[in-house]
Amino acid sequence: CESYARNDMNTWWPQFDGNSTRTPADNSVRVDRAYVNWTNIGGAPVWLSIGRRPTTDGMPSQIRLGIDERMATASAQMEYAFDGASLGYQYDWGNESMGLGRVRFCYGRGFENGLQWDAATYHGSTDVYPLDDTDVAGLSWDVLETEDRLLYFQSFAALNMFMRPNFLDDDFHAMMDERASNYTEGNLYHTSAVYQATAGDNITYFLSGGWSRTDPGGRGMFNDYAASMIMQADGSMTPNPDWRTNTTGENGYSLYAGIRYDLPDIGLKIGAEYNYGSEYWVAFNPGHDDLYLAKLAARGHVGELYMIYDLPAGEAISKYAKTFVRWGYQHYKYDYTGNDWNTKPYDTDDAAMMTASLSMATDSGSVVPVDSADQVYVTLDVFF
Repeated sequence: CESYARNDMNTWWPQFDGNSTRTPADNSVRVDRAYVNWTNIGGAPVWLSIGRRPTTDGMPSQIRLGIDERMATASAQMEYAFDGASLGYQYDWGNESMGLGRVRFCYGRGFENGLQWDAATYHGSTDVYPLDDTDVAGLSWDVLETEDRLLYFQSFAALNMFMRPNFLDDDFHAMMDERASNYTEGNLYHTSAVYQATAGDNITYFLSGGWSRTDPGGRGMFNDYAASMIMQADGSMTPNPDWRTNTTGENGYSLYAGIRYDLPDIGLKIGAEYNYGSEYWVAFNPGHDDLYLAKLAARGHVGELYMIYDLPAGEAISKYAKTFVRWGYQHYKYDYTGNDWNTKPYDTDDAAMMTASLSMATDSGSVVPVDSADQVYVTLDVFF
């Protein structure tokens, strides 16, 4: 999406899209990652990394994407390009069965509100919950890593989450300020773990679990906006005087598992994945590579089958090249609507709530709620 919505008749909709570096669009070149590492500081196994963080296509997504090596941190709970730094330390367990380990302390800025665009003063606002910078900080820990297995743990906080930011475009604000949605809503906390391993020469598998928790401020998170208005006899809507924001922290849980079988003699890989998200699960992954909805953010069940065929054309392009085709099918079965922290998840089996959710999505230009969805994809991937 382009910020709140996209209008093909106008070009003034501001760009704020964590997925813009992830999907094909125009001829613009967007930076997904660019960082510098200072290693072996003082002769110790310590390093400092600064720049746009490698936080997309992380483990275990490289298995499904056909990439030979791990690309970033765990994508099930973090898939978003942001600027920041990490300080890391590597250690050796002292035996081959445990291998090495690495622990990193990370900090980054997911959104910079600027010096003059404080929501408390912008456009004459008197909001007591002004929009603030969004920071991300936490721990990224490779507990153990050997040639055939990896155990990873991650915990982070995303501070000062919002519904939408202050954009510089006055036309945008003239229409959207009436929604009173450019304010800080609260914090989001994540903890997760991933175990990835190989069995023999042909099988790769993984298991991941995650926990999310919201910490709302006075504006609330997971607000029940469907109950905020009351329909009158003439069909008009008036504010509900008894409506309140949800200032209770909500817990969400996820499960993600997959397996891939390789047939190297014919250059074919076949895989399957499954993931589940609970009612209040929030995946911090707007940088996902799914063309429509992020499967790892689903509040319900998603199954995926895929094949990867390595084309024998790599060296014809470059000695460093890797070329392959991916085919895949995804089936989404939602238990609850939504995938973020703004609106209360509604039961997809409740027809009245689905109607209300559809009305809100149509009014705001956000993602239309569905009970189920199917997606088929074919990609040609070239690395050189």
